[in-house]
Amino acid sequence: MGKRHQLQFYSNQWYPLPEVEPHDLSGRTVVVIGANVGLGLEAAKHFARMQPDRLIVACRSVKKCDDTAEEIRVATGFGRTAGYTVDLSVFSSVLDFAEKLEREQERLDIVVYNAAVATQEYVRTGDGYEQSMQVNDLSCMLLSVLLLPRMLETAKASGSTAPRPRLVVVSSETHHWVTPIQDALSSENLVEKYSDPGHCSQPGAMTLRYPLTKLLNVFFVRELAERLASAPIITCSVNPGFCKTLLARNLRLSVFAALRWWTYSSLVARTAEMGSRPIVWAAVSQSHREKALHGHFLSDMEVREESDFAVSKEGFMMQKKLWDEMVQALSQVSPRFKEIVDRYLPPPL
Repeated sequence: MGKRHQLQFYSNQWYPLPEVEPHDLSGRTVVVIGANVGLGLEAAKHFARMQPDRLIVACRSVKKCDDTAEEIRVATGFGRTAGYTVDLSVFSSVLDFAEKLEREQERLDIVVYNAAVATQEYVRTGDGYEQSMQVNDLSCMLLSVLLLPRMLETAKASGSTAPRPRLVVVSSETHHWVTPIQDALSSENLVEKYSDPGHCSQPGAMTLRYPLTKLLNVFFVRELAERLASAPIITCSVNPGFCKTLLARNLRLSVFAALRWWTYSSLVARTAEMGSRPIVWAAVSQSHREKALHGHFLSDMEVREESDFAVSKEGFMMQKKLWDEMVQALSQVSPRFKEIVDRYLPPPL
């Protein structure tokens, strides 16, 4: 069930997904992290057409924020887009971004963490972590937890009959490609190991780094959902499929490999707009059965089983181990992060 066969992958890629169903987002605040290109931009346009009270796009620079807001205005006529800058490879920038959101926004109804890095080269951030691990996973957890109190306040202010706030983390079906059993069972500290230059220089370590970070997204969402079991927030991970975006811009390919990638993308990849549809669906649809989405991996606008490893005993062991290690690491970054974890995210009984 968890294993995706190649024929099924192609079938899913070529099958046209349903159009985005319009929803009324009046009075609500939507945040899209990584919104200036590709999936994030297209998702933001869909949200803009639903007329939220405020649409916040998070990008790495003021110019990108301004350009994104203008492109959304031209495409949709929506003029209430605000741009906030954040560099997800720098923890201090994430802290500043979260503090600004909490200070300036009374509501946080929908938060989409779309930002990601895909690279096969080892880059160590100023905070001491491998870049894609920090951007795709550690900053995702740091930001999600820091925004939790405002999302809980939003749920309380909205009342029990209103749609619950949602946190949507963009993952990938590529998480089916990794089976890190040995790492999960034998490593003393996985977070440190996956940023260690020696480990990352081993054959295949960085080749599978992006799928690994997407597996960690699945683990994070599942553990967060379990700890939020009684809280009025819905969180899920979503697969947009293989899409024509700039995600692969950091891959250094030979001429032959680049030609092969271009040919493969032309034949198989979805457009960015098509790939944004499952993201928006995860954020606004299924209000009558939203609890059925909580903690799950969504693909092609359905709840799907995670990879065989993710649903194995070893997978759940790795999930718990990584949660504890990431909490320990991020508690050193932000005392407030630790306070929120202790108050709102106790270990499940």
